[in-house]
Amino acid sequence: MFSVAYLGSILYIKPIDKADKLELAIVVCGKGGKWTGVVQKGVHKIGEIVEVYLPDAIVPSDDERFSFMKSHKYRVSQHRFRGAPSECLIMPNTTNETEPGTDIMGIIGIKKYEKEDKTALGGKVLQPFPRAIIPMTDEPNWQSVNHMVTALIGYQYYITRKMDGSSGTVYKYDGHFGCCSRRLELKEEDGKAAVWKIANKYNLRDRLPEGYAIQFEMCGPKIQGNSAELTFVDGFVFNVWDINNRKYLDFSDARKFLADCCWMEWVPVVSAYGYWTADNCAEIQNYAHGCYPGTDVQQEGIVIRPTNEMQIDGERLSFKVINLNYKER
Repeated sequence: MFSVAYLGSILYIKPIDKADKLELAIVVCGKGGKWTGVVQKGVHKIGEIVEVYLPDAIVPSDDERFSFMKSHKYRVSQHRFRGAPSECLIMPNTTNETEPGTDIMGIIGIKKYEKEDKTALGGKVLQPFPRAIIPMTDEPNWQSVNHMVTALIGYQYYITRKMDGSSGTVYKYDGHFGCCSRRLELKEEDGKAAVWKIANKYNLRDRLPEGYAIQFEMCGPKIQGNSAELTFVDGFVFNVWDINNRKYLDFSDARKFLADCCWMEWVPVVSAYGYWTADNCAEIQNYAHGCYPGTDVQQEGIVIRPTNEMQIDGERLSFKVINLNYKER
């Protein structure tokens, strides 16, 4: 699990147009990345060590310092203030630590938000998610993995729209067919759970080859507000995992796999087959803007990957960019 709370050093402070009481601070958090946050004017200074809370950090409700977060259910998310992007929450340092990049989740008592696993409702749990053979989905924010953003330069890439739903995984391994929500494998229970409905819709018990897992976003009515305003529940695949060889299929191979075997849709592709450049790095946040097609609902964001799978320091090169105008429904 990626940390969502670090110590950071303020690199730069600049004014916000038409905002007398606010200013923009840029912080560097070592391995935690580089972030921008809106702060109260005159409270912080360049070089100051601060606490930095990233999107999806759940701050302690019993800590008076965070009382102003009550209306946000104590969850940090990205916003705009007076048009200025605020990607994180910046607070004075109350720890005994002083090194930027220090993980302070345990020190402060921070938890990481995860969407409620509503797919388990209506069905019974069979076992925990089979993490020994299939990776759980946990896409890092681009600000936390700037080394990946720059490592992509010169390589072909593709961008997909981030569908706002709930994660599902279906797999077949060692003769066993399993359907999972984000954290749990579920009993079939007459197909009541959304992941089982999708598996049965596409007859995945028969079509999915032995030794593979597909991971998809389940979207539709009654799932996470149905931001894309779909009229039925469906699954949009974003990963095909080769269990025996412990690797993700490349972009083209994964889509061919779906067309040949599963007949499911890949997540919507926004851009593909170009070569990533330094200009792309500079414009990265702008790529996430926009609405779900046919709606006036701001999309959650995008995911960027190389068309041929790559690893950086043992981690998959893949990251998300959240739309700063996105609001959960």
